[in-house]
Amino acid sequence: MLGSNWRLKKNAFKKSLVLFLIVIFFLLSATLNVPGGIGKNNDWWPMFRHDLAHSGFSTADTPETKIVSWTFTTEDYVYSSPTVVDGKVYVGSDDGRMYCLDADMGTEFWNFSTGDWADSTPAYFDGKIYFGSVDKNVYCVDSEDGSEIWRFATEDWVYSSPAIIDGMVYIGSWDCNVYCLDAYDGFQIWNFTTDDHVFSSPAIFDGKVYIGSDDRNLYCLNAGNGSLIWSFTTGDWVWSSPAVCDGKVYFGSGDYNVYCVDAFDGTEIWNFITDDWVDSSPAVYDDKVYIGSYDDYVYCLDADVGTEIWKFNTEYYVDSSPAVCDGKVYIGSWNGKVYCLNAYDGYEIWNHHTVGEVRSSPTVSNGKVYIGSGDSKVYCFGDEVVNHRPKTPKINGPISGSIGIEYEYVFNSEDPDFDEIYFYIKWGDGHIEIWDGPHASGQDVNISHIYEREGAFTIEAKSKDYKGLESEWSTLNVTIPRNHVFIFKFNLFDWLSKLFPNQFQILRYLLGF
Repeated sequence: MLGSNWRLKKNAFKKSLVLFLIVIFFLLSATLNVPGGIGKNNDWWPMFRHDLAHSGFSTADTPETKIVSWTFTTEDYVYSSPTVVDGKVYVGSDDGRMYCLDADMGTEFWNFSTGDWADSTPAYFDGKIYFGSVDKNVYCVDSEDGSEIWRFATEDWVYSSPAIIDGMVYIGSWDCNVYCLDAYDGFQIWNFTTDDHVFSSPAIFDGKVYIGSDDRNLYCLNAGNGSLIWSFTTGDWVWSSPAVCDGKVYFGSGDYNVYCVDAFDGTEIWNFITDDWVDSSPAVYDDKVYIGSYDDYVYCLDADVGTEIWKFNTEYYVDSSPAVCDGKVYIGSWNGKVYCLNAYDGYEIWNHHTVGEVRSSPTVSNGKVYIGSGDSKVYCFGDEVVNHRPKTPKINGPISGSIGIEYEYVFNSEDPDFDEIYFYIKWGDGHIEIWDGPHASGQDVNISHIYEREGAFTIEAKSKDYKGLESEWSTLNVTIPRNHVFIFKFNLFDWLSKLFPNQFQILRYLLGF
């Protein structure tokens, strides 16, 4: 009997141990499955407004401070909103390029040139990036190298940001159409024609496409064939992109209203009146709707009845769309500021002033906040400043010369953080300049050198910032032959002296040779 009880207790212990290990396994899987490792929740942001329903909500970790970790400078305004996937940031610029940046460092991996502004927010799907351009095209490019896979030509500008599901790309165009394209080859599956421009971006939910038009309507379409299910008419254009949550659709209109309509039949549930256009797209979370207005306010409304919970005055237009995460609301304003607000009471936690209008919408992922600005920059807010290595130096100067002649070379290196830099130079003949500096970032530094023997030499140079981060090496090949003028001179004199031995001695004396 004693042995039997012992076996029963042993088996019970084994079962408890197995159950404990299973629980631990699933807990670890929940964290390890998230890129970034244990305790790090990235919650990548793969499209405009985070997801197909356009919730504008993320479960990602957020920074504790407003430190600007890094900035990346393009050549024109950045009104596109960043997409962040697998440690990369994809964002367009009015310089006509779509950029791929390192999410942690802000360094450029690649850029793809279109024919005009790239304000459309890119969407990531199956290793590809999809976006529109004012050059009237929808593009699909490889996410790793930016090479073009296909393009689809519309009849007008494409500001709309794509949504992708089941191998189909949904996007609007100023040619008045909503398009459904094959994600792999760009072939048109269907199009739906409205009565005016389509600036709004589509939300996808339960086999339906929700999108606004300048013809004052919000449309609900069948995602499979593009047929009209219902439309809801407002008093003005619908540039706002709808969000779908709990059987309701939320969006703004140029008639100053925020609307909530039934997702199934389009009947109005409530509307909230602001004092100006509402082009901002809503974020919906925890029974609250967050949205901006051209009346200079950010609003928090009750999602069920539309009553105001709080509002925050930015003192200038707001058409940026809010991101909600970790009890915070992030949003930009035309006053050049990026705001972080308390999601529950609207209290300002911090703001950061950029130089240009902030019309881009923020993205939250991997403990950082990303947003574009009218000062042509992409900003990344995090908990620490990222130090970047200086750029590889440029070397300019003569690539051939003579022995014993002093030649001047110009070295230039830029530091992304504008730190002072130092140069380490190998002249190729055994002489070395060891960390010459400090010099201002981007300053031309003139350094002279004399080669005392003939040969082929390679000048090598690298730079470092004051924190010790070094650039890659750059090189310049230099050839130093014997002094041919000097040799020719003496060969000529030897030949003349043999022909005219007496006369040449007098001439040589007079000339000083």
